Amino acid sequence: MPLDKPKTGQAGTDQTENAPQASLRFCVFGDSHIACIKHAQDEGLLALDGVVLEYWGAPGPQFRDLHLQDARLVATTAAAQASLAKINPARSTALAPQDYDGFLFIGCRLRSSDYLVPLLRSQPGSPGYLSAAVRGLMLDRWLESCRGYRAAREFAKARPVFFSPAGFLNEGTLSEEELAETLDSEATPEARAALWDEIAQAMAADGVHLLRQPEETITHGGLTRRDYATSLGAEEDDRVHKNGAYGALILNHALSQLPLVPS
Repeated sequence: MPLDKPKTGQAGTDQTENAPQASLRFCVFGDSHIACIKHAQDEGLLALDGVVLEYWGAPGPQFRDLHLQDARLVATTAAAQASLAKINPARSTALAPQDYDGFLFIGCRLRSSDYLVPLLRSQPGSPGYLSAAVRGLMLDRWLESCRGYRAAREFAKARPVFFSPAGFLNEGTLSEEELAETLDSEATPEARAALWDEIAQAMAADGVHLLRQPEETITHGGLTRRDYATSLGAEEDDRVHKNGAYGALILNHALSQLPLVPS
């Protein structure tokens, strides 16, 4: 889902010069999942007092053209640069950690459903239960396989970085057969918390702060409640993208953990 430039009167790229009171420059980076943050901003759901919020990223195929080079994210094709020019024209070619005081990496092809849902089905006493050692190997492989996470790890060497993986698939978009094959509807908050804790510890070792999916957005053990799914036009049956209410929970939580004057 592409993003347009921030509208006049909103905190964003074209508001930097008009917001002298702001002391924190914060960037949201990601693939099409950054749209939920933009929806939250458009709907006035973000706590942006003292914050200049900007975006950097690309949807779909163009996201694959963003690569880490010399500790910067670089747009390697004209198509990616054109997409970025609509989002952040001042930085349509590259993004460096020094450009901002903090970052939220969201989505970035790191999908919660791919990792957590299989493990939620593998609880003590269940067939095929996976040991802590096996889970650790799976976690390392899941994080290391994601270019977006590797970039977050690099940026975290210089600035505070939060990472919000793509949320669970949206309620109502899976068939009954798919639900039976992929989901344990009896998964408990405690089981999810234990797995999130393991992810948080692994990310913390890299200097990255995990933003886990808020419990109030979860239903059926490992799906996202319909109330937090995107509902724009033809994307009403979108399995993955979230709305402004979801984006507000994520970004406001990140901003609440940052001082307005960076250390």
